[in-house]
Amino acid sequence: MILISSLLCVIISTGSFAWGYRLAGFDSAVSWIIVFGVFWFAAQIWKWRWFSLMALALSFLLAVFGIWFGFVPGWMFGGAIFAVLVWDLTEFPRKLKTLPARDDLAGRTRRHIFRISFMTLAALAFTSLLMYGLGQWSMEWGYFILGVMLLMSLQFLAWIKNPRSR
Repeated sequence: MILISSLLCVIISTGSFAWGYRLAGFDSAVSWIIVFGVFWFAAQIWKWRWFSLMALALSFLLAVFGIWFGFVPGWMFGGAIFAVLVWDLTEFPRKLKTLPARDDLAGRTRRHIFRISFMTLAALAFTSLLMYGLGQWSMEWGYFILGVMLLMSLQFLAWIKNPRSR
């Protein structure tokens, strides 16, 4: 379940940055962002934990550059938020291995993902308010938020339906 969540977060993060840079007219950068996203996706599948930290740093640079030059802030914040999630989901299994065997690992995983999901929703709500206040709310952003909410709902339903994934 963590791998699927992290792969979805890679797609969402890369897509957010690519869309934000495309809206700003940086079409050549969009190609490089997509190539980076493909490598990041492959690194998650191959479980290259070191790549996650490098991807987080590059994502922050993309977000800072975009904010600095006045790109739509929602896409930059969205990309950064989901990059943090990928990094967290990559590092969390390593933390679980350090716990004693008697601990409820499935319960800890479920609670951890619930907490970071809540954090993500709060960050996206703040970003949405910021975009609305700046007059940059768009239908694309609304669809993005709707898609993220749909994915989180599907993940929640999968946990309810399949107790082994908890």
